[in-house]
Amino acid sequence: MHRVADALGRHEGTTTNTNCCVPTSPERSEGVLKNPWFTVWFMESEGSITINGSRGGSWRLIFLALSATCLLCAQTKRSVSIEPFDYSTVMTATQAIFGTQVDIGQGISAMLTTRVSQDGKFTVVERRKVANIMKEQDFGASNRVKKSTAARIGQIRGADFTLMGDIVVFGRDDRRLAAGAGVGVNGTGGSAGLSKATGKAVVVLAYRLVDNESSEVIASGEARGESQRSSKGGMGGFFTGGVLVGGGISSTASNFGETIIGEAVMNAVSKLSADLSARGASAAASAKEVEIEANVADISGTNITINAGAGAGITNGMKLTVFRKGKEIKDPTTGEVLDVQTERIGDLLITSVRDRVATGTYTGAPAKIGDIVRN
Repeated sequence: MHRVADALGRHEGTTTNTNCCVPTSPERSEGVLKNPWFTVWFMESEGSITINGSRGGSWRLIFLALSATCLLCAQTKRSVSIEPFDYSTVMTATQAIFGTQVDIGQGISAMLTTRVSQDGKFTVVERRKVANIMKEQDFGASNRVKKSTAARIGQIRGADFTLMGDIVVFGRDDRRLAAGAGVGVNGTGGSAGLSKATGKAVVVLAYRLVDNESSEVIASGEARGESQRSSKGGMGGFFTGGVLVGGGISSTASNFGETIIGEAVMNAVSKLSADLSARGASAAASAKEVEIEANVADISGTNITINAGAGAGITNGMKLTVFRKGKEIKDPTTGEVLDVQTERIGDLLITSVRDRVATGTYTGAPAKIGDIVRN
């Protein structure tokens, strides 16, 4: 078991969580090897290994299985671009709070980009300033950049989904209770008696996750963020530090997060990101799969190349099935081919993808040029 853990630890780019047991004797060892996607039960005795109940395995087999699974998981993460949230519904409220027009939709988009990236359920792709990336690629294609360091043209990743939404609530809900006589309002002179002020900020974000190919909304929801503070004497300090009414401060002020409106915004963004990770990632995984129909173009040992690639929606780690073409069913009147019977002969795990071709590892009965490949 420790040999497997050592080998995996030395394998560059592989992170594995192992749970090892101590061998029961020098001649026999058994235990459980775990990673985030599956568990391997193993037993070694007299030079042979039983894996998940099947005798005749090897340490190399365990290592390859874990490595392939890690690669598959990494390659199947879906990509998303994040649009600035529309704030037209709360434009008047934002102007009242900040003292000027502030595009809070851009700021919320930036916060979401950070949170969604950190959650790790999606790969976030840049769209807001993608022109800068294209400019760098064009510069790299010139003769002024060292070729080995230049950013290649045609490698920008497409977004499977777009996250968009609206800011539907953005404001304050202040309350002030007074006792005794002569209680004044903010900005007036001193007064007798006691007063207690409560400042509350509320932010509500409505989002939708849209499939960029079909335009279907595959997930939607709302996230509500609140922050509240109480103080004796008045409300003068509740919205200071960047968010005082009429202050003309930007939401990007360094202490914005310390104000109650800033806290409410961050609370709403955190809830939206968590909801997206839980429900959105599940919906994205169950979204309509791209239909693949290709043919075997080349065979080299256990490697098969097919005549479809990234342009057809094929990605690294994709599992495909290879079929042998059989009898054709024709219309007796017109001779038109109505259907073609097929027989499954093997499986293909894609390991390399280019624009028009893809190569993978094949297992199954001997394949031939022209065999049909589908998902």
